[in-house]
Amino acid sequence: MSLHEKLAALEGTWKGTNRLNLAWLPDPIFESESTAIVALRAAGQGLGIAYTWEYESRSQEGVLLLVGAKDSDAVSAAWTDSWHSAHTLMNCEGTVNENGVVNIKGTYSVPDHPDWGWRTEIVPGGDKFKYLMFNVSPEGEETWAVETEFTRQ
Repeated sequence: MSLHEKLAALEGTWKGTNRLNLAWLPDPIFESESTAIVALRAAGQGLGIAYTWEYESRSQEGVLLLVGAKDSDAVSAAWTDSWHSAHTLMNCEGTVNENGVVNIKGTYSVPDHPDWGWRTEIVPGGDKFKYLMFNVSPEGEETWAVETEFTRQ
C-alpha cells in the first residue's frame, strides 16, 4: 500500500516558520524561517521530507523518510536532524490515519537515565501542513519541542 493520498499530496516545495521550544530556559521559544521539500519515494510507498531551519543564526537541516505498510495503516520512518539528533538515525514506528495524519514515535538515549521518546506528527491540510515534534519523558509526559507550519510555494 502506498501512503495515504492526502499525505502524498504534500509533494512539493514549502515555506514556514519553525518554533523551537527549549522549555528549560527562561525565554524558551526560538523562531526562524523554515523550508521543506517533500518528495514521493520508492514508487509512492514512501515520502521524504527534507527541511531547514536556524538556531542562534546557524543553519540546521533535517530529513524524515516515511514508508507505509502494504496492508495496514502502519508507518515506519527514519529521521535525523543536524541539531536534535546529529550523527544518528532515529527509527520510528506509528500510523497514518484516514485524514493522512502521521503519528510516529522513536526513542533516544540519555546518559545515566532511561531512554526518552520523540514523537512526530505530520498534519496535512491542503496548501498547508504542520510538522510537530514532542519530547516524551520516560514516564510518558509530553512537551512540545518543535512546531512548524508550512505553506505551499
